[in-house]
Amino acid sequence: MIELILIFILSLFMSLFLFLYLKERKNNKAILANTIKLLLHQEQQHEINKTDKEKSNEDFLKFVSDSRDWAYQYIEEVQSGLKYFIDEVEPQIDYYDHYGAAVDGMMAPHDFAMKKISSEFKKLKNLLPEDHDKL
Repeated sequence: MIELILIFILSLFMSLFLFLYLKERKNNKAILANTIKLLLHQEQQHEINKTDKEKSNEDFLKFVSDSRDWAYQYIEEVQSGLKYFIDEVEPQIDYYDHYGAAVDGMMAPHDFAMKKISSEFKKLKNLLPEDHDKL
């Protein structure tokens, strides 16, 4: 009979501990959920309460970043255009430089212009980076 009473008391304590454990676990989850909600609410309040200076700093940084991206895009487009122009015109300029004045002393009317164009073409070609052939 005493054994039954001890088993009953032991079962009762086990049930009580299990109940308390589950209740504490549920409370811990609730506390954790409330803490997360509080942190999210504080973050939202911080976003709302940002000063004008912080907002202007963020806008300025965005402007600088966008401007840099636009500048790189523009540089790539210009270099690509210059490369296309050089690829198209260079054979004619090289031919003129090599065979342009077949007879000394006889200048065609366009000879002076072609010499100027050839000279300026070479200057323009120097504006591209050395690896412009890889574009």
